[in-house]
Amino acid sequence: MPRTRLSPKRLIETKKVFIGHVIVFCEGYTERNYMDYFAKIINNRNNKYTNIKIELEIAGGNAQTVLNYAEEFLLDEENNKNYSLYKKYLVFDCDDPKDIQSVITTANESNNEYELLVSNYLFETWLLMHFENISEDLSKRNTYRNLEEHLSLKKTQYSKKKNNKGIIRQIISNGNIDNAIQYAKKLDMKYIEDGKNIFVSIMKMNPYSNVYKLIEQFMIEISE
Repeated sequence: MPRTRLSPKRLIETKKVFIGHVIVFCEGYTERNYMDYFAKIINNRNNKYTNIKIELEIAGGNAQTVLNYAEEFLLDEENNKNYSLYKKYLVFDCDDPKDIQSVITTANESNNEYELLVSNYLFETWLLMHFENISEDLSKRNTYRNLEEHLSLKKTQYSKKKNNKGIIRQIISNGNIDNAIQYAKKLDMKYIEDGKNIFVSIMKMNPYSNVYKLIEQFMIEISE
């Protein structure tokens, strides 16, 4: 699986951080399939100190329903006990609901201390970074079209196939995760230098994705 390894240079530059126990709440099947690709590789190693659990909220799914689902899930006494020591991530994009900034604020203030993995405008913004450096806002239509070109799909085919696990495997195999991480980091740094962050400025941060923060940890774990 050569395409899913960080380069030796990147490994030297990146401090080893043990993932530990992680639970990831995802907005939809595309996000879940992507996260699950790495989770299965890591969990199959049977390291007692590492475990990745994926939860999915898809019914009418958007950022708000992901947050609601996570809050309700962790209110359950058994779940709260089982996952109390897990690091908790929420993965969602910013196309819905309209008051996305309010959702981010609420999630950030939760006692569950979520780490927010946010993509603006779409999760596909992060996926497209596997193939190209994105510096300007792309519409949903153009984001899908660009992915279709990179994946050799006919027009409008990505929207029909995006929930297929094979599409995620194709993106990871044919794209470059190391480049995606670097593109996203540079974009993140640009916003920081401009005084912007997701907790107050998400509507002014397009394109954007900080999914790299968890994926880089996954890749370091896999590359060991």
